[in-house]
Amino acid sequence: MMNRMYILVFVLIPSDVLSLPCLTNGSKKDFDKSRNALTALKTYLDGTVNTLETDVQKTVATLKNHIQDVEGKIKSLDNDLQLLESDFKARQWQKYNGHCYYFGTEKVDWFTSERKCREIGGYIVKIDDSSENSWVVSKRPKKDIYYWIGLTDLKEGQFRWSYDQSLMTYKYWYPSGGWGSKGQGYDCVILHNDSKANWLDYNCTLKHYYICESNFCF
Repeated sequence: MMNRMYILVFVLIPSDVLSLPCLTNGSKKDFDKSRNALTALKTYLDGTVNTLETDVQKTVATLKNHIQDVEGKIKSLDNDLQLLESDFKARQWQKYNGHCYYFGTEKVDWFTSERKCREIGGYIVKIDDSSENSWVVSKRPKKDIYYWIGLTDLKEGQFRWSYDQSLMTYKYWYPSGGWGSKGQGYDCVILHNDSKANWLDYNCTLKHYYICESNFCF
């Protein structure tokens, strides 16, 4: 009689594996949905980054163009200022109280006077007070001729300064406080050709010297 031998084999299975729940079809679908959502998010983020990189490159290129444009304008402005400075020196502008004044040496009508003052970087003179008026009168190169100033009454009797269209406040009529402002049909003001150089409402089309003023001095 043969003896039988039995061999028992024990397989050790980790307890945590035994504790895993079964993955149901529903759970698998949830995992797949989550994975797909994350994949889609990654694709979106990758695309967004690429778009941002492109936009940044375009923005940088645009900014560089703007910078070059501004640099060109600055250079042009510097050149204009240098020309203006040379013109100021050549024309011998005279300084007073932070402003510069130029006494024109050719006879032109009032409208041409205004245009010529603007062409050289100023405006036909605006006199704000007695101190400025006294200075302007004293600096006239010629004391026996008329000089146009920037005061007009295109609306008869309502005198305004051409520079900023402000109403006249200080006044110095010929003779002092007299009939110089009563020039019916005359719309432009000159300095009289005497020592006091009072103001006189006069015919705009007549040709006289003129005085320019500028807010910029070198």
